[in-house]
Amino acid sequence: MGRAGLAVAEKAKKMLLEMGRNRVIIICGKGNNGGDGYAAALRLRDFNVDVSILSTVSEKEITGEARTYHDGCVQHKLPVQYKVDAGDADLSNHDLVIDALLGTGVKGEVRPEAAGWIDSINKLETPVLAIDIPSGISSDSGQILGTAVRSEATVTMGFLKQGLVMNPGASMSGELTVADIGYPEEAFQAVEIEKALIEESLAQTLLTKPPVDTYKHRQGKVLILAGSKGFTGAGCLASEGALRSGAGLVIAGVPESINAIYESKLTEVITAPIPDGGTGHYDSDSLDHLQVQLEWCDVVAIGPGIGTLPAVQQFARALFETVSRPFVIDADALKVFHGDLDAFRAMKAPFVITPHYGEASALFGVSKEEILIDPFSFVHESARKIGGVMVLKGAPTLISDGLSVMANKSGHQGLATGGSGDVLTGVIAGFLAQGISAYMAAQLGVFIHGRAADFLKDSHGYRGMIAGDLLKALPSVISAYEHG
Repeated sequence: MGRAGLAVAEKAKKMLLEMGRNRVIIICGKGNNGGDGYAAALRLRDFNVDVSILSTVSEKEITGEARTYHDGCVQHKLPVQYKVDAGDADLSNHDLVIDALLGTGVKGEVRPEAAGWIDSINKLETPVLAIDIPSGISSDSGQILGTAVRSEATVTMGFLKQGLVMNPGASMSGELTVADIGYPEEAFQAVEIEKALIEESLAQTLLTKPPVDTYKHRQGKVLILAGSKGFTGAGCLASEGALRSGAGLVIAGVPESINAIYESKLTEVITAPIPDGGTGHYDSDSLDHLQVQLEWCDVVAIGPGIGTLPAVQQFARALFETVSRPFVIDADALKVFHGDLDAFRAMKAPFVITPHYGEASALFGVSKEEILIDPFSFVHESARKIGGVMVLKGAPTLISDGLSVMANKSGHQGLATGGSGDVLTGVIAGFLAQGISAYMAAQLGVFIHGRAADFLKDSHGYRGMIAGDLLKALPSVISAYEHG
């Protein structure tokens, strides 16, 4: 509890410094969440913050570890008011509200008294910092339990709770901090799946400046197999996504009859026209015409816009069965594995698949509604089944290697636009080609893809952003880490 209080106090101090303010009020409930609030108050006092406390219960109802930290607050003469009614409380003269009302143990709708406090907090224009989870949010599902606090930031203890990244809880939680409060190793044994947020430190570690003596071949070579007649944009977006993420060379293997379109749209990407008999799509003979490029590349990205014709699927199936290169598999190429998940196990190198919820439903033969009940467990189990890395695109996007699940908080609903996933396929392939492991490349790709959307939000909003805008934003987003 002491470490939890320190983590909350440090976050509160940072928020206050950014605002240039110093007055905090902490609303403490009866249990350990309230105890964390008292512990935070003691630390904030050490930081010379003007802190006061409202208790929703009487003094005699405060017990256990919470009592220890409460008594510390009293000993140090911090102002505490007891059994305050939400309707009588004046919360307006403070710069930050800390929500220590309810924790993760709430089941069913919050009680009327707590609901009154939540409503009072939400009426304020004052920023809110939640302890562990905003009061009224289910820690398992992210559902609102009648009513819930809307916070600007949340400090959660020990490990990530699903409810903090699953909507609507995700939209109520603000900026997340997962605090290490010293849980012993055995405490995590009850946690069936290791869950964590993709942190900015991943990009800071992996996106440092390339070596001064690097060259285009060392920076990674990607072969893009995407697009068909009427869907050339998918191939172009994926190809440029690979380049913009730092791949040194990208070749687009293109059905010959639509090559002129690619040539007119792409400058830095090399095209390799594949005889197609004028059909505008890949066919069973395409593999024979790609042997040089397959030997040359470090990574193959396949799927966006290739179509679902039997000849196309035959080509993709033969490719997976014979080529020993890492793959990023998306969209139409996933249909090869419908009804034959064991085919994933025959893959000859690491691979990443990137389905959205609808594609995952069809691929694994479960309803979308069933996935939505517990997407963390679904993506974890699915990655175990296929023996590769799975990226489940959604809000949030989840990534698993079958051992752990990483949740991504970057990005926003503006990514719900045609071609956004094609860019992501290329970005992941570009990182993979640069020697980053499949699991790390998938995490980094999803994070940077979302960061590009965040970068564009002020200028493009949610509705005005299109996939091509992401390509233009990627250099600025990535360069910030290269020079950080």
